[in-house]
Amino acid sequence: MPLAMSGGVRAADVNVTANVGTGINLDTQTGSTAEVEPGVTVTNISGSSSIYATTSAWGLTNNGSISSSLANTVSLSVNGSSVTNFGTITSDANGNSIWMTGGGSVDNKAGATISSGHSGIRIGTAAAGPGTVTNAGTITQTGTSGDLVTLLFGGTVTNLAGGTISANNGSNAVSVGQGTSRTVINSGTITNTGSGFATGVLVQGGASTVTNNATGHISGTFNGVYASASAPLTLTNDGIIESTGSSTSARAVEATGGGTFINTGTIRSASSDGLYLGRAGTVTNSGTISGAVRAINFSGNYARTLNLDTGSVLNGVVQGGTGVDSLVLLGTGTESAARFLAFETLSMQGTAWTLNDAGTFSTSSEVQSGTLTVAGTLTSPTITVRSAGTLTGSGTLVGAFTNSGTVRVSSGALTISGSFTSQAGSTLAMGVTPSTGAVLDVTGTATLNGGTVAVLAGSGTYAPSMTYTILTASGGRTGAFAGTTSNFAFLDPTLTYDGNNVYLTLVRNSIDFGAIGGTPNQRSAGGGVESLGFNTPIYEAVALLDINGARSAFDQLSGEIHASIKGGLLDDSRFVRDAIVNRLDAAFGGISSPPIPLMAYGEGGPQMVAADTDRFAVWSQGFGSWGSHDSDGNAATLERSTTGLLVGADGMAGAWRLGMIGGYSRSSFDVDDRRSSGDSDNYHLGLYGGTNWGAIAFRAGAAYAWNRISTSRSVSFGGFADQLSTDYDAGTAQAYGELAYKGDAGAFGFEPFVNLAYVNLHTDGFTEKGGSAALTSESSSTDTTFTTLGVRISSGFTVGGVEATARGMLGWRHAFGDVAPLSTFAFAGGDTFTIAGAPIARDAALVELGVDVQLASNATIGLSYAGQFGADVHDNGFKAKLGLSF
Repeated sequence: MPLAMSGGVRAADVNVTANVGTGINLDTQTGSTAEVEPGVTVTNISGSSSIYATTSAWGLTNNGSISSSLANTVSLSVNGSSVTNFGTITSDANGNSIWMTGGGSVDNKAGATISSGHSGIRIGTAAAGPGTVTNAGTITQTGTSGDLVTLLFGGTVTNLAGGTISANNGSNAVSVGQGTSRTVINSGTITNTGSGFATGVLVQGGASTVTNNATGHISGTFNGVYASASAPLTLTNDGIIESTGSSTSARAVEATGGGTFINTGTIRSASSDGLYLGRAGTVTNSGTISGAVRAINFSGNYARTLNLDTGSVLNGVVQGGTGVDSLVLLGTGTESAARFLAFETLSMQGTAWTLNDAGTFSTSSEVQSGTLTVAGTLTSPTITVRSAGTLTGSGTLVGAFTNSGTVRVSSGALTISGSFTSQAGSTLAMGVTPSTGAVLDVTGTATLNGGTVAVLAGSGTYAPSMTYTILTASGGRTGAFAGTTSNFAFLDPTLTYDGNNVYLTLVRNSIDFGAIGGTPNQRSAGGGVESLGFNTPIYEAVALLDINGARSAFDQLSGEIHASIKGGLLDDSRFVRDAIVNRLDAAFGGISSPPIPLMAYGEGGPQMVAADTDRFAVWSQGFGSWGSHDSDGNAATLERSTTGLLVGADGMAGAWRLGMIGGYSRSSFDVDDRRSSGDSDNYHLGLYGGTNWGAIAFRAGAAYAWNRISTSRSVSFGGFADQLSTDYDAGTAQAYGELAYKGDAGAFGFEPFVNLAYVNLHTDGFTEKGGSAALTSESSSTDTTFTTLGVRISSGFTVGGVEATARGMLGWRHAFGDVAPLSTFAFAGGDTFTIAGAPIARDAALVELGVDVQLASNATIGLSYAGQFGADVHDNGFKAKLGLSF
């Protein structure tokens, strides 16, 4: 016989290295492990197994092909035996492919096949231990009789993703029974396409667990999964379980012993019930359960609970039994109340559910938490809303209704065919519009033991006083509500009663609009709106708002951007004086930058020369900057950007250098939180002069800018909307001076300095165009003074023969005066009110870094970065300069 005992390189005790046609009796071999080598075929003598052992446990590994005729292919009788299959194991209709009477385990690997005309794997007897089957390959049935995979005395069948167990019999593809435990875990395919009672998975003999994972598919012509009355089933399904046959008894899941069922996948029957419970149990569904007869069938006199969670879909009715059947709503969803037959209780415990159509719960219904919307008819002897629950809708409630939580009727009518009781601490929330109000229509008696009426007001223009009937009780009303609330800030609801009705009246209260504001600007704008009075669009629109809505409206109405633009223009005044100071520093051979070739006029006519102290020169500078003035909790953040070009000319007059500057810049402003924007075209003109007294430098000047401002803003709240714009002029005047001390420290030059600047901004009056939210403002002036302390540093260097200068500046700027710019406005027909804009930073750090490169004797290029940073402001800018000679 071609067997080899294990040597140094053999893993098994017995290795089958050549074909065998007479079977292998492992009882005659020494050891406990055997292996069939790849390419080797083992067959039997008719009537005996191809490989068998009866006296001790063996571990068999098959890499080849094992088959039999008229007998079991592999027969291992002692508990603890195992089969690991990498090849093929087959039998005809007269035997089992693997028969392990004493218990044991089978591991069918990916790509391996176990095929049988009868049973593929049969493990255990009543006296043996449990079995274990793990499959990643194929286990298939070529005949039509016998369970394909059978664990007679319990154990675990695990069908991995990609694994297939395919039967064609009138019994089961997988059967696990008796023993101490029964478990089936499927991530592949388990199917039975036979006739009769062909079932995918059967469990019996005690509490059992079936888990069908997301990639799992279990199907049978009769049952997908069957659990006997002796096997309470724990079923978890994330995949598909189905019955494909035509019998009206062919259920996808038939659990005659009841149990616990969690479905997030699909359970479906082509001809009968999707899920059948014969005894007590709980079903939690967030997947799909479908049945041609019933989606779910609860049979018998037992207690069952159906939990519907988010994602639940039921295709078919749910039939209750003769015991207590309870419906619990979890999460969110929509369902037909008519779907639940012979149910006793309904409990809403989720977030939001809607019940359509007509349904009856014979004992009680309650809303414990979340919101239940009744769009059809809900019938129950008692209907209760607990303290954490809300019931809403425009349907009909038949029964004795008690509200300890919230009942909300947004529009139309909610009908109670029975009695209504309002308990202390409850809320009745009723929707109203300018013309109609919601109604709670009670056909019986209404007993009011307290509670609050909350008014939910819709948009529109309300009269100063409007009365609605919010509750009517045909059987009479007793008691009263404890009070009212409203989402109006300025209309107070009051309640009145008669024998059958409760009336709601809305009346303008005594709260001033300005008192609602949470910021100074909101209070000021609110006062401006208050001064308009009733019968004006803005006033009437604001009167309908809640507190937060009113505050938002005041922010939009305030015209805040006009004040914030003032601060932006005052801040931008620095570009002119910074350019002049840097020019004078360079003209006197300072450290800010090296002399730039300029067009000068000397003896012999115009010529390009380096700037010095005894010639007339022309210079220019371009700049760009962007930044923001952050919100101070009152005004919103102002985003701004500026670009411009300045041109100057200067010459010597004795010891002084005197000059003139002109230029143009454009500034853009955005206040996104106020839906406002604007821009300003700025035309600059100025005079300057400077001189040196030894190491001390003095620079001074005055400048004026003509500002042409355009703004646009949107106002939208409640039922009010307006689009506003305007154009107006302003002028920015400034005077400034600086003292500096020049010094050297090795290769570095430094210049400590102090700078003082006074800036005045005068804005002309204007009236916005648009609608009733248009503002009018008279002319005004804003004054701010800036002081700056800092030091300039520079150092020259050469790169590849090219001369360059690196330079920088560090400074601290302090602002005082009108740091928070103000604007005073009025609506047409109203009083004036004052609004503050985004403030200028009182203290800011200044940083400048740059480099100038002498490209040739007649060309110099310079680039620098300048930034300012404060607690509520940041600004970044760049300057570029180029000098050319001709």
